[in-house]
Amino acid sequence: LTVAANGNAIVDLWCKSVSARVDVSDAAIKIEPGALPETLPEMMGAGQCTPQRMRADEDMLAALAQVTAWRNQGGALVLVGPQTFKFRAATN
Repeated sequence: LTVAANGNAIVDLWCKSVSARVDVSDAAIKIEPGALPETLPEMMGAGQCTPQRMRADEDMLAALAQVTAWRNQGGALVLVGPQTFKFRAATN
């Protein structure tokens, strides 16, 4: 999940990436993802993305759209909704 200062975002999922709009105020957050692209990225070969991973993309996108709050916890971004997600910045 990469968010620019203007609220435009990219959500990198297992198989696809999706544009999104993120609005943050105090401890509230709203993530409005775009639609999943119909096709896989060019760099992904046949068989790399299983039906289970495609379904996981759909489930994750739906869960992110239900997030309503955020907090910083020990250097991680925690998103809270019906499910709680914890993101850490990449260190590689």
